[in-house]
Amino acid sequence: MTKLDGGRTPTTIKPRPRLARGQAALRLVPAGSWVALLVTWLIWIINAFDREVILRLGPIISQNFGLSPEAWGIITAVIFFALAVMAIPGSRMSDRHGTGWKRAWFQVPLVIGYNLLSAISGVRAVAGNLMAFLLLRVGVNLGAGWGEPIGVSNTTEWWPKERRGFALGVHHTGYPVGALLSGLVAAWILGAFGVENWSYIFFVGLIAAIPVMAFWWWYSRKHRLDRVYTSIIERGMTPPISAEESSTHHEDQKGAIRACLTNKIVMLTSGTTLLFQIVYNGVSYILPLYLANIVGLPFADAAAYSVVFTITGILGQIVWPTISDYLGRRKTLIITGIWMGISAGAFYFAHSMGAYIGIQLLLGCVANAPWPIFYAAATDAAPRNIAGTANGFITTSMFLGGGLAPLIIGALIAVGGGWANIFGYNISFIVMMVSAIVGVALQVIVREPRMSFKGHDPADA
Repeated sequence: MTKLDGGRTPTTIKPRPRLARGQAALRLVPAGSWVALLVTWLIWIINAFDREVILRLGPIISQNFGLSPEAWGIITAVIFFALAVMAIPGSRMSDRHGTGWKRAWFQVPLVIGYNLLSAISGVRAVAGNLMAFLLLRVGVNLGAGWGEPIGVSNTTEWWPKERRGFALGVHHTGYPVGALLSGLVAAWILGAFGVENWSYIFFVGLIAAIPVMAFWWWYSRKHRLDRVYTSIIERGMTPPISAEESSTHHEDQKGAIRACLTNKIVMLTSGTTLLFQIVYNGVSYILPLYLANIVGLPFADAAAYSVVFTITGILGQIVWPTISDYLGRRKTLIITGIWMGISAGAFYFAHSMGAYIGIQLLLGCVANAPWPIFYAAATDAAPRNIAGTANGFITTSMFLGGGLAPLIIGALIAVGGGWANIFGYNISFIVMMVSAIVGVALQVIVREPRMSFKGHDPADA
């Protein structure tokens, strides 16, 4: 057995007595787990910022390239479908390269690479025409979609199993933070440099990624992860993977994709992910267009006001995944899905800025919450050593839904009379509500495994 830090093996460590359910306090989580969470959280902010800023700039890009609602919907769909292409095969590559501390070495060049492509897409001499811009953005999202399940797996592999929902919840607060920053930074750049210089915003991700990834390259080492696992065991909790697994290449998992395809929980949860993502991406896609074309706000104001829901989204993304550690993934997804559907449908009745902002804040309480729960559910149910592949299925489903959303909504806006007619927008809100409810129905079918952690009594996790 591979030795942990200090020459000890897991069999010689004297753990504390087993903790009762709910007693795995955050104060017991090792410092190294928190450092890893901070890094993966920052990576997630950068990822979310770059992905969401395309939607914030939707009205400007449509005007700049003279795009109809259908054309902008198709282009956005293509960009988001690209996120789905590498999620599963990329996760398999990462799993084979090595789990635990080795995963960061795979992650660092990938994150730098797709942020470099994003910066190039902001150079007008290179991306001045629509086709070049589109190809570069597709390239960015091929890398970003590849990196997402890797980042999720990286987070879970540094945290005790008992607090997996909390860790993924905090990790995923990076998404509403990144989405919020995409609106605020877009508004600032448009105000400071003028609408004609909208492409400057694509330089931001690379500038932020370089120092973060340099630190992660230096920090993610075997001796640090060994020390974290030693502390987890000594404090009466369960390490996510064994010391041997964290140092091993997993080339023998040739049936990983088939195992996930035949896993009812992974597949039904992937279906719910797709349907909920239609709602999330639909809201992100439609709000700046609605504010600019129906409400009549300037482009900078439309970008800023379209991310109000991320304010409550940050809190909800911590609260609900933590609740799922105790209530169960399935029950929590049912509650948040019903809430999401009702909130999306409520936009149909919004006829003032006050109502519009209030509904955004209501939606935000659950808008970002399900995604870390999806990943936690897939990780809980995944066969041994292939959590990364299971997370890849969640990511693929997420981005398929993300691509379908602008395709559907762009068509509905066009059929409803075009950019300036409210009818297409209102029908889109109803479609999003129905999508959420169907996603909830899939979770009703799910029967969770009974998880047995060292740190609490066996129960739905």
